[in-house]
Amino acid sequence: MPLPRLVDLGELVEGTPLPERSLAPDIMDVARFIGAAGFAIPIFLDPVAARTHGLERPLIPAEYKSAFLLAYLRALAKPNGRVVRLQSGFRRPDYHGNRFTIGGQVTRIEEAEDGREVNLELWIEQATGDRSVRSSAVLLLPNAES
Repeated sequence: MPLPRLVDLGELVEGTPLPERSLAPDIMDVARFIGAAGFAIPIFLDPVAARTHGLERPLIPAEYKSAFLLAYLRALAKPNGRVVRLQSGFRRPDYHGNRFTIGGQVTRIEEAEDGREVNLELWIEQATGDRSVRSSAVLLLPNAES
């Protein structure tokens, strides 16, 4: 499901917080994702396999969380911007059914030859307040006359 445009990027300055997006993927969401991605690793779907590996229950794959971050960035960049870079560090597991929130802030804005580069700090935060993913990203926003 596509995200609506999240914020007017023309008004961004360093330190501007980004709008939050909450998600709570369940086992069916994860099953569809890993089926489409072509990797059916048992710890992502099977509670017994997850416990065998010392986990509470099946995990949400890092790739799934990356896909949500990328969709979030693309929604931010609408209508003419583009994602230049996304780098993430995965620090804690996220489990099916747990609510987590994508958030972030603008860290730097620089003029570029073909527009403005907006540097962002992003995160995925669990309901406990722990950040399971920390990311940095760069969006390229074209000049108004481009």
